Amino acid sequence: MQFKISTALAALGAALLVVPAMAQTVAYSGYASTVSCSGSSFGCSDGGAVCCTLPTGFGFSAQFNNLPSGSQGQGYSNNACTDFTFSLFGPGTKCWNGGGARVGSLNWFHSPSGRRGVNEARAVASSGANCSQPISFTYEATTGSGERTIKVPATAGAAQTIADLYLVKNFEALAAYEDF
Repeated sequence: MQFKISTALAALGAALLVVPAMAQTVAYSGYASTVSCSGSSFGCSDGGAVCCTLPTGFGFSAQFNNLPSGSQGQGYSNNACTDFTFSLFGPGTKCWNGGGARVGSLNWFHSPSGRRGVNEARAVASSGANCSQPISFTYEATTGSGERTIKVPATAGAAQTIADLYLVKNFEALAAYEDF
């Protein structure tokens, strides 16, 4: 009887260790800054293996918040997570800056065996599955006004519309968006 109980407890313990890793959500952002992970940014948040495309003008630096151990955040030069540019490994919060180079898409995933294969990434991208746009946009309307984060509507092209409004400094139009 003792063997059965200890075996059952060991199995339960192993299952509990797996569940948090599978259920974890990571927030990550693409910034307009070429030198640091600060300033205006588009944010994504998901459970991993989702390609988040960034609008034009963003993706010159990228930050992955609280990457779990055995995971990595990646950036790609195109908007389909297929043309690999960089990789950051967890655990912890990690920032990449391109010094002028830009990525068009980001993702993160659990990677106990290393980088996701290119063929796997291409299969996901060509299927159109697991692709998304950012869910939030953080900006400062004027110097000293403080940051504001707004929701990016789930409609196609909404992130690019917001980026275009920000780049021409149309803060009145941005004020009409719902807070995140």
